[in-house]
Amino acid sequence: MGWRNVENNLSSLPPAQRKIAEYMLKNKLESIFLTALQLGKNAGSSEASVIRMASNLGFASFPDFIKSLQEEAKDQLSTLGRLQTHKLQPQTGGLIARIINSDLEQARESLSTVDDASIKNLAAQICSSEAIYIIGLRSTRSLAVYMEYYLSWFFSNVFLPTTDTMGNHLVAAPQKSIVIGISYPRYTRQTVECITLAKKRKFLTAAITDSPFSPLAKAADMCIVSPCAHIAHIDSLLIPIGLINTLLIQVAEQLGPKALKRLEELERNWTDSSVYC
Repeated sequence: MGWRNVENNLSSLPPAQRKIAEYMLKNKLESIFLTALQLGKNAGSSEASVIRMASNLGFASFPDFIKSLQEEAKDQLSTLGRLQTHKLQPQTGGLIARIINSDLEQARESLSTVDDASIKNLAAQICSSEAIYIIGLRSTRSLAVYMEYYLSWFFSNVFLPTTDTMGNHLVAAPQKSIVIGISYPRYTRQTVECITLAKKRKFLTAAITDSPFSPLAKAADMCIVSPCAHIAHIDSLLIPIGLINTLLIQVAEQLGPKALKRLEELERNWTDSSVYC
């Protein structure tokens, strides 16, 4: 329900509302950061007509309508476009609070859509796999490294293949392996291709992404979903890492006594090696 919704309903809107919609379509980047009053004035109409237009397009309120367009823009814009869009937004409040609150607001919204069953299912599949391959490219490489680090506490066959080595890994992989891809908008083509290749070779595949309709989710056997905030030109990974933390804890829960035993062994090794001060 974004710009396509506006375009599809343009002819059915009353003249005053159609005038606003046409203005928005011609000024997409600017219009999604205007208030209803500003938008009505710029379009040569009224604030009331803007609010009624949002309702006629299927939204509960004008803020819901604008937020939908803003989220669509964040997913589709280039990094340069995201930075330019960020500069157009009202810069209110303290610098640190403004950035962190952007993540926290989206995190609160995502709590109502978290699917515990999918996380438990993926944790169970990880625990029963003979080998675990984690694909994360560009900004999500940090998530893949983080995930590999903690899974390696309990499993010896955890790998971080690159696109160059993925084929080599899959040729040598045991049949009961799982390949996990991580990707958020803008989705990396190579991650999707890696998951597609793994599925073609009959390995279990999983996606960690922002939507069950993302290209990565469509290519995988199973999917766990969390949003990813875009702050200016940066992919903010606060919410995805929270999801991965949940998954890692669930893995330890499912391992039960085995996890406790391994942690005892690790603690002895860290003490003997003077890892910590």
